[in-house]
Amino acid sequence: MNPAAGPADSVTVRRLAFDDPALPETWSRLLAVSDMRSITQTLAWQRTWWAAYARGTHLLLAADRDGETVAIAPLFCDEGMVFFTGVGEADWHDMIGAGHDPDVLAALLGAARDLTPGFLGFKLHFIPAFSRTAAALAIAAERLGLVRYELDSIVSVVVDIAADPDAVRGAVSRSMRKAENFFRAHGDLVVQRLTTAGEVLPLLPEFVRMHAARWRLKGVESDFLRPEVRTFLDRWIAVSAEAGWLRVVRLEWNGATLGMDLNWHFGTTQHSGQWAFDVRHADRSPGQILLRHSVLMALDAGMHTYDMGLGDQAYKFRLPNRTVTCPTWGLYPPD
Repeated sequence: MNPAAGPADSVTVRRLAFDDPALPETWSRLLAVSDMRSITQTLAWQRTWWAAYARGTHLLLAADRDGETVAIAPLFCDEGMVFFTGVGEADWHDMIGAGHDPDVLAALLGAARDLTPGFLGFKLHFIPAFSRTAAALAIAAERLGLVRYELDSIVSVVVDIAADPDAVRGAVSRSMRKAENFFRAHGDLVVQRLTTAGEVLPLLPEFVRMHAARWRLKGVESDFLRPEVRTFLDRWIAVSAEAGWLRVVRLEWNGATLGMDLNWHFGTTQHSGQWAFDVRHADRSPGQILLRHSVLMALDAGMHTYDMGLGDQAYKFRLPNRTVTCPTWGLYPPD
């Protein structure tokens, strides 16, 4: 299959399946040289997401050049549109491997277009600005006769721990410490760091109840009340724990759960996930205590980066940070 024209003719594209025995080694090799190396780009995460959320047709495509696989496109199509696998759950998306090469990208996108019944376009979320894929998209779109649009943009907040760990440690040792001192002065506060599925899975119903109660106060229904979201969380907790990536902070106060923060370690990055606390104590800022101990966990583990995820919420700026712009790109046939 080789739908792209011009220089991309040297690139061939084939479909893959998650159960391909050669895929783990190939995926790992390509991820190591990718511009974006988030935990959501791992084969384990992608498999888990598809098992929980599968819709439309999976388009897992490999680009080969001179007999070697140089890139993988983790895509799917639904009702004429093509998306990244993981959309709606992942904070970061990108091609795996040499997706920044316009020849490779044109071949992959051309194949995805041709495999999509009633093709309408691509909607590719949250490709970080530092990835070379964005520039390659403009070239690939032109070759394929498509028009590229920036549909939306959001920032992700990242703490560069390695740049100044003392500044990061200092940021969690002032007002955040005061919030913690109240609970220590008025009862028995225990901070737990959990890493196994056996520890975390039994706590998830309580976590979901706290999350739902917190968002209910804002007039919003918690995503975790949707069956597929809860299914994904349960499976991902088990998969990530087995891989050695799971890191959860639990606050226990006077024998009851005060709050929980879900995190994962991958490479030298701690990825922050969802968190929840007992809303009966919201006026005492248990969220600050969770953030403090999540950051301390990253520091103690020697993480270089603490990825706080999409959005510019005020609490994230209590720490030394930088923001990464993450546009959503649309590629459509001309009107």
